[in-house]
Amino acid sequence: MSDEDVEPGTESQPPTRPLVVAANRLPVMRSGDGWAPSPGGLVRALLPMLRVSGGTWVGWTGDADDAAEPFDVDGVTLHPVPISAREMNSYYEGFSNDTLWPLYHDALRESTYRAADWDTYVTVNQRFADVIADVAPQDAIIWIHDYQLQLVPAMVRTLRPDAVIGFFLHIPFPPMELFTRLPWRNQIIEGLLGCDLIGFQRPMGASNFATAARILVDADVEYGDPGESNDVVILDDHRCEVGDFPISIDVEEFATVAAGRATRRLYSQNRARLGE
Repeated sequence: MSDEDVEPGTESQPPTRPLVVAANRLPVMRSGDGWAPSPGGLVRALLPMLRVSGGTWVGWTGDADDAAEPFDVDGVTLHPVPISAREMNSYYEGFSNDTLWPLYHDALRESTYRAADWDTYVTVNQRFADVIADVAPQDAIIWIHDYQLQLVPAMVRTLRPDAVIGFFLHIPFPPMELFTRLPWRNQIIEGLLGCDLIGFQRPMGASNFATAARILVDADVEYGDPGESNDVVILDDHRCEVGDFPISIDVEEFATVAAGRATRRLYSQNRARLGE
């Protein structure tokens, strides 16, 4: 489809309200005396949009006990959230990656369930929520990302009821028979239901979440028409839309890399190695 085929007024537009993105990591990491782009799909997906729209990104630098001050990169204001070495081991390596990650990926290996890791997860999520609530302008759109921060939406809702809160989960959300293994499953559901909108990569993730909310915390669910409208999960009179929104990439950037000299050289080397 060409630009001429797009109906006027339907093009993707930057948000008109202030935008605050929150993720476990900032889109940059320390490199010598400066900063370099962080690896990963989340940064590739979100940073180009923020460069256009402007806004704020709240996250961890990736280094333990790093008390970096806020700074700007490419027109985006970055607000670091400090995490200690102990918290990194417990919140990040422990609860996020040793408990949630395998459980959410069809329990390909056994998760570890430690109350101390859960307590640290709560503490760090509250720290993120406090920073977000402090830096977000009035009536901001707050967009929280991924499994490390699933309690943050409800925490921010308490602190900033004026904000519009969204959440996107970049990994699968498990079915009930797996999710119920998690001792703190209800707290996770209630944390996410602080949102106005929750996005998942696939329809099954959205369906699994709505089912878990209905069964575990007795939420009401208004089911939408598949492919036409989202489900709405209602808890304590708060309405939260739930849908699938497969995340995209910067197509032009990838096309440029694919056509570059380094890529062509690597392609030729691989073909030669395979005997073609």
